[in-house]
Amino acid sequence: MLSATSEYALRALTRLAQLSRGDVILGRDLARSTSVPPQYLAKIMLALRNAGLVLATRGTGGGYMLLRPADAVHLIDVVSLFEGPSTWPHCLIRGDRRCNSDKPCAAHAHWGKVRDGYLEFLERTTLHDISHDTAHPTQLTHPVRRKRAAKSATNA
Repeated sequence: MLSATSEYALRALTRLAQLSRGDVILGRDLARSTSVPPQYLAKIMLALRNAGLVLATRGTGGGYMLLRPADAVHLIDVVSLFEGPSTWPHCLIRGDRRCNSDKPCAAHAHWGKVRDGYLEFLERTTLHDISHDTAHPTQLTHPVRRKRAAKSATNA
């Protein structure tokens, strides 16, 4: 149900949510650890930065980090950036034409439950939920740097 762009954005944000507060990760390392093509990830991260979800800094001590706490970012916030409301699951049988209670299609009642469940999942679930409720947490295989430590090193 999600586009590749939304899926990649969620992968990247989930990885950022696993970092300790103040840690940053380089774009190339984020791309490698999430299996997202680096150039594609750069475009996604620009959109996320413009939306106020991530902080992107260049230079020594730079990289990406979440701007808001992971429990304050709902999946709908991310998916709607890339999907928009016009791409939410529509009528299963009539395609782009929406059916409604007045003129339902044959699948209206059943498909409506699936669609509503999908939207409810996106609205209720946060980045924290999907990044910390895993049975097998992602291993940190790429360097992560402390933002504060990098700043203090450059001031010395």
